[in-house]
Amino acid sequence: MREEQVTKAILKWLIDNNWEIVCFDFPQSGTGRFLHPNETVEKNKGSINPDIVAVKNNTCVFFENKDRHYHLDFEKINDLIVYDDYSDAINELLNGYIIKHLYYGIGIPESKFTTSAVADCELVDFVIGVTADYRIIELYFSEDKISPFTNTIEDQKY
Repeated sequence: MREEQVTKAILKWLIDNNWEIVCFDFPQSGTGRFLHPNETVEKNKGSINPDIVAVKNNTCVFFENKDRHYHLDFEKINDLIVYDDYSDAINELLNGYIIKHLYYGIGIPESKFTTSAVADCELVDFVIGVTADYRIIELYFSEDKISPFTNTIEDQKY
């Protein structure tokens, strides 16, 4: 399963569950929204391009989607959770929304969940696994974290 397929499946799931898509990006499409670090000197140095940003009920979710588990991706998302390096760009992106909760996670094919991938869930707010049929979404999140999808998982009908 390619990253683009993971992104499309998650987009469909979010839309079906009444999330508003703020922006999205497919690999090498250039359709996304680049977020630059605070106090950027060089135009694109250190910028990030989230694969999906969506909002529902004053909650915002940021997705980085991949075609496999890679530990460094989890560490990069953890940096967004721990540090405020992109706060100006995120505030600008979400201007006009009232956001009370902000969550960062990763979407990967369900088949790529291994023992190490499950352990890495502790670094992010959530991980969504997309099954081989591109439709059913499995949600994983740290037990000490609140799921941003609590009200939508039960609503999922496929």
